[in-house]
Amino acid sequence: MTRRVFAIIGHPVGQVRSPEVFNALFERDGQDARMVALDVTPEAFVGVLAGLHGIANFGGLVVTVPHKMQAATLAHVRSDRVAIVGAANLLRPIEGGWAADLSDGIGFVEGLRQAGYGVAGRAVAVVGAGGAGLAIAQALLAGGARVAISDLDARRARDAVRCLSGSGDVTAGPPDHSHDIVVNATPVGMAGDPRLPFDPGGLAPGTLVAEAIMTPAVTPLLHEAARRGHPVHEGRHMLDGQVPAIRAFLGMAPDRA
Repeated sequence: MTRRVFAIIGHPVGQVRSPEVFNALFERDGQDARMVALDVTPEAFVGVLAGLHGIANFGGLVVTVPHKMQAATLAHVRSDRVAIVGAANLLRPIEGGWAADLSDGIGFVEGLRQAGYGVAGRAVAVVGAGGAGLAIAQALLAGGARVAISDLDARRARDAVRCLSGSGDVTAGPPDHSHDIVVNATPVGMAGDPRLPFDPGGLAPGTLVAEAIMTPAVTPLLHEAARRGHPVHEGRHMLDGQVPAIRAFLGMAPDRA
């Protein structure tokens, strides 16, 4: 039987954890499968997808920054989440093209739940209105949270609110003392970046500060928030929480029959 190959595609990819997580699962389950990281520029993305689609034993892709919006545009079949948010982090080859889904937000909310943080009735600020921020905000709204979205580009934040206006109680605005949870959904603080995406000094005591960044595990934001006494939530929980959804969509689960 030919080994199945999966990939995570982004630019850069030095920070990704997916290959180590899924390759460990393949080994545990005795599956002849492997995931690799592909560093692909936005200009090359369309051509790379075309090439991958022609590989018979290629199982599908996890999509990360900066390709999530383009992945949704190129997909031929989109889940409801992809249609609402306009971003996709999963692509599976189908006849004539690609099927797309979005599991980032599902994983983030599930990661919070597993850590003991429910979102129903909570006021949550999401910093960053890109693909990850929209996915997280959509899932938080679906879970019953009230969400405020902010971005360095104020227009992008307003566009995000319009995009999600039918999904629940969503407004545009920065983190402040009224929020129970604040989420960094920007790349600020990734892989040696010393900056903070926002100043945690204005948060109320006890506000949970959460990351979508996976590397480093403790970003400058989490370090500063913990120094100020806030509980913190690492980005790895988002991947851990969405592993079942990724495996199901990409057909990774072993055949127990």
